[in-house]
Amino acid sequence: MNRFCYIILCAAVLLSACRREDQSARLLDKYQALDERITEQLENVESPEVADSLVNAYIEEAFALQQAQPESEAAYVILKDLYYLLDLEQKEQAFAVLDMDSIESRGLQRHYDAFLAEQRTATGLAYTDFTAVLPNGEAAALSDYVGKSDFLLVDFWASWCGPCRRSMPGIKQLLAEHADRLAVVGVSVDESEEAWLKAVEDLELTWLQLRDNNDEGSRAYGITSIPHTVLISRDGTIVAHNPEHEQIEELLK
Repeated sequence: MNRFCYIILCAAVLLSACRREDQSARLLDKYQALDERITEQLENVESPEVADSLVNAYIEEAFALQQAQPESEAAYVILKDLYYLLDLEQKEQAFAVLDMDSIESRGLQRHYDAFLAEQRTATGLAYTDFTAVLPNGEAAALSDYVGKSDFLLVDFWASWCGPCRRSMPGIKQLLAEHADRLAVVGVSVDESEEAWLKAVEDLELTWLQLRDNNDEGSRAYGITSIPHTVLISRDGTIVAHNPEHEQIEELLK
């Protein structure tokens, strides 16, 4: 190749790279504009139904942007922001279009590991065992409690989690009405043992409590936000993730 051809080739490569950077920048601009628009709209919304509709619209539009240019830097940035709002199928699609060799360097390895864990513990599959600690400091495995009742509700929570605390009365009611068929295991992700035990006492939680002191349970189920519940049948099959109490009621009838 003569020098002139080499220069032309280098210029073409540089131009292509610049175009990709421009496309990525434009995509990020669209995403940021979307984020700002939805955030502004949510500030003036009082209706939960309208808020849910806006959030769903945001997810749909942002996901479409991530899928539009998967080779761009913007696609990785958007997925990192959007990951916690996506369902399992969307996460699968999001990762499928990316260069997997770049996952770690783009700061998405933790997200990808959580996604794989979600796949391994999806509804309809066998539960995954893990070990945590009891209030007395002794180790206990989830398998110690699966199969002892028709259904086992595993509740991942923390003392500092407001929605977790607000969900406790509902769990108490389910247990009071269906203690013959339903058991509950609370799995706290608290780093502080003291805060965990105080919350158990303050909230008057009478069901079995474990602390996920080494994050084994959270990693096993790909837990990235709480509260998160997993309903397991007597035979060890995962029936549902985050089932509504009405759904559990129907199963228990």
